[in-house]
Amino acid sequence: MSQNDVDYFTRRERAERDCAAKAHDSSARYAHLAMANGYAERVKVMTETPAFPLR
Repeated sequence: MSQNDVDYFTRRERAERDCAAKAHDSSARYAHLAMANGYAERVKVMTETPAFPLR
């Protein structure tokens, strides 16, 4: 994955957290936080996993 991908998912995480903070409905807040956590996990995996794992 490229740095552009990491940047994109980081921006999406931030946007979802912003939406969660502004949500008036608890279900919407939960959904936005779930999406943000998914993006955060994706960034974590992308930055911790080498592109070509050694065997």
